[in-house]
Amino acid sequence: MHVRQRRSVAAIMMSKLGAVRTTGLILLLLGLALLAPSSARGQDEPTLPAQAEALFQSMSVAERIGQLFLVTFTGDRAPADSAVADLILNYHIGGVALLTENDNLTGYGDPAAIPLQTSELTANLQRLALLGFSNEPLGDATDEGIPPTAPPEQPATAPLPLLIATRNDGDALPVANVMAGFTAIPNNMALGATWEPNHARRVGEVIGRELAATGINMLLGPTLDVLERPSPLSAGDLGTHSFGGDPYWVGLMGRAYVEGAHTGSNNRLAVVARSFPGQGSSDRPVDEEVPTVRRSLDQLKQIELAPFFAVTRDTIGSPAAADALLATHIRYQGLQGNIRATTAPISLDPQALNDLLGLPELAPWRQAGGIVVSDALGVRSVELFYDDTEREFPHRQVAKDALLAGNDLLYVADFAGGAANEAAELANVKDTIIWFRERYETDPTFRLRADDAVMRILQLKLRLYGGDLSAENVIPPAAEVVTSPVQPLDSAAFFDIAESAVTLLAPSPDELISRLARPPGSTDSIVIFTDIHEVQSCAACEPMAILSPTALQERILALYGPQGSGQVQPDNVTSFSFADLNEFLSAGPTTIPLPTAPIVPTIDATTEQPNPTPDATATLPADYRVQEALREADWLVFALLNSGTRAGAPDSNALSRFLALRPDLASSRQVVVLAFDAPYFLDSTEISKLSAYYGIYSKTGAFVDAGVRALFLESPLTGASPVNVEGIQYDLFSQTQPAPDQVIELFLIIGDEIESPSRQEPLASAIGDTLRLQTGIVTDRNGRAVPDGTIVRFFLRNRVQGTVTILGDRPTTGGVAQLDYVLDASMGPGQFRITAESGAATLSQEVDITIEEDARLSIIIPTAAPTATITPSPTPTATPPPTATPPPQPPTATPPAPEPPAEPGWLIGLSEMWSVVGLMVGLLSVSGLALLANRRYPAASLVEQLGRLLWGITGGLLVYNYYALGMPGSAPFAGLGSLAGLILIIAGGVIGLALYRPGRALSKP
Repeated sequence: MHVRQRRSVAAIMMSKLGAVRTTGLILLLLGLALLAPSSARGQDEPTLPAQAEALFQSMSVAERIGQLFLVTFTGDRAPADSAVADLILNYHIGGVALLTENDNLTGYGDPAAIPLQTSELTANLQRLALLGFSNEPLGDATDEGIPPTAPPEQPATAPLPLLIATRNDGDALPVANVMAGFTAIPNNMALGATWEPNHARRVGEVIGRELAATGINMLLGPTLDVLERPSPLSAGDLGTHSFGGDPYWVGLMGRAYVEGAHTGSNNRLAVVARSFPGQGSSDRPVDEEVPTVRRSLDQLKQIELAPFFAVTRDTIGSPAAADALLATHIRYQGLQGNIRATTAPISLDPQALNDLLGLPELAPWRQAGGIVVSDALGVRSVELFYDDTEREFPHRQVAKDALLAGNDLLYVADFAGGAANEAAELANVKDTIIWFRERYETDPTFRLRADDAVMRILQLKLRLYGGDLSAENVIPPAAEVVTSPVQPLDSAAFFDIAESAVTLLAPSPDELISRLARPPGSTDSIVIFTDIHEVQSCAACEPMAILSPTALQERILALYGPQGSGQVQPDNVTSFSFADLNEFLSAGPTTIPLPTAPIVPTIDATTEQPNPTPDATATLPADYRVQEALREADWLVFALLNSGTRAGAPDSNALSRFLALRPDLASSRQVVVLAFDAPYFLDSTEISKLSAYYGIYSKTGAFVDAGVRALFLESPLTGASPVNVEGIQYDLFSQTQPAPDQVIELFLIIGDEIESPSRQEPLASAIGDTLRLQTGIVTDRNGRAVPDGTIVRFFLRNRVQGTVTILGDRPTTGGVAQLDYVLDASMGPGQFRITAESGAATLSQEVDITIEEDARLSIIIPTAAPTATITPSPTPTATPPPTATPPPQPPTATPPAPEPPAEPGWLIGLSEMWSVVGLMVGLLSVSGLALLANRRYPAASLVEQLGRLLWGITGGLLVYNYYALGMPGSAPFAGLGSLAGLILIIAGGVIGLALYRPGRALSKP
């Protein structure tokens, strides 16, 4: 009984102990859960690579292969029975490109409605990809020679949104994509002429906001090609598609543009920088024939590749990092060291492309998921590369070579070679996709490359939509789709961009004042000639001039006519086209007679018989109207676009013909040219015949206004050409070198503070301390910060011994260079000075260092500084601060008289001057003491008297030099300043006189 009770008690105790342990364990687990909530949440939210891996594993082979293709199609709608729907539903393509030439952006015939039509089109494309249907009514596809779309072979196991791509190069000619209805965007060169990255960022924000609002999620741009040597007569000239000809500035503007596009779209727009690795040096269009460029890898890294390094140096997903690079069809000779070896087109050469992507500057970006998009694979240049007879287009091999070369997304535009046949292109795309599926199953190497590309594409799509690929997140609500997304950029901000770009190309500012003493007045007759280029937003749309024939006249009257400042009378302004001018020139130099009015038969109302009467409304011929206008003209204004070679406008040569054939008309009038395109189409002879030549660069309304203000001498003219202009001997490389007429500022960085100590309040330091010296912003000849990497050389001068030591060469970042310098004990006591030089800028502020028991530092400005204004003090940041655009001011009537050049001489500071005075007074005092001593020995010879004088002077100088060199025991005298030298010289002189012993005994009187 007792045993049973004891066992029962033991059992109860054990059960209680177990309960306590269980409770304790539960409490412990609860505590751990409370202490580590982030870990639990982290497990619930897989990373993008993990999400991509899960998606990838759920996809069929057909779905994986389809993701590799970016296709084109014709039409502005996407019904479920269309050709593009077939590719989406049955071939699981990864994306589509919307282009003007394919009538994708039509506005249903109304250019102003293009944003709304684009929104509806992208929404239906995404519905097909994610939901399997379209809101568009079924159409009759057989009318286009394409059979109706079959129903899907099997529903998608992993519905994925499409990448919907387009291009927007602003108003660059020839226009690649007419984005009518969207905000009018200036071209890249117009932005480059401002030299202000914030302007590129602002334009990128507008593009990102508007494209994302219409459902477009991939921008094939910006162009990062470096236009090192413009070729105005070449059809391959990039013109205003490029930001400019300096690699550093192209990269800086490109980074800002990419950042703006990401910010404006809330990171729902993938930015594809093109054309990798750079086609700025090509001599022909890459879509017509593969260009060959002679470049070593080192040269390529310094020029063409530098802008791409700028947009890939940040982590994927960072605002300024490009999501992808578009690999172009260009080949290089000498790229791999052998000048006789030529690569295949980079887009199709696995060794060359992977060598470039493996560079240290690109490898981290690539490893983090950076995508490579091929350029259009069906263009004529690719066809010629594979078959120069143009008989066949091996579409399977082209796509396979592009994938194996390293391209992840294959842009299969024009995929029938030279044949403009949509049915053939569609058949080739389908055949290639089916063949890729078979190759995937049988070729392990091919499978590995395809899997890697698909994973990159999946991660991009997940990143664009924050990991949520549902239709609700991808397709905007219907209420948003029917609302036009366009939010026009504030007109004042756009005008600020235009004003910042306007450039006075010729003559110089001083000479302009003498040539154009005043703007057009109320009695002046102004004749305007405009270069006309027409574009179409779709095949059925009406052509529209990219720069209206009356655009300048309308803005002149709006700003300076009766409703504006009243400077110009409407009857005194006349507009013609370049075609009208060519007609006048073709008539020859003889006077064109007034044509006889045409006789038009009419019907007499009473007799009902034909009654010939002159037509009073008949328009006079253009050649006669131009002749009469030129008779009275005081001002001739030419709105120039380009030479016509690239854009195919035969009348663009009218200005050159006019200057060559009618110099009599040009010489007696004010002739002003406004270049609304690239600035390098006129030669030096033609420019010499002009009163003024302005670079405007863009044709948008804000730039037209800015050009008119330049004509009326109200523009600040702060822009500078971002490319070489041979006609005015403007060399961009020289212009971006340090300006010689500047004083380089020097600062001491102490912690996070910038110090500029003066002589009156020097900073105390000690031997062993490290001085961080920083320059101000070193400016180039255009007044902007020099490119990163510009070398600044720092010098140390021993002011006592006169020796000069190079402390080091340091590259600039944001125009600023830094040097760390250790105060070394080996320098010993003394006085030193640090200066800086950069190229032709050889004058800087000076850091004075006095080393005694401690070190005292001060900064002085040379007294012989040139007349140029010193650059403002920088903040410690890598990016130079933006320069505010000054308010427009008309040129002054007379230029300021230049200051006379400084006379050659020595720079002596105030303290040095007192030291010299003390030295001279001390020596005179010692000489006086020697004379007094000689009077005590009247019998002394002349040699003995001179000896006593020299001993006194020598003793004074020895003691003074001992102090000046900072020898042991001299520090206590430093506090006496310049008096120390005087006292020590006299003391040394007394010692010298006392130690003098003549060669024989002197008798006293």
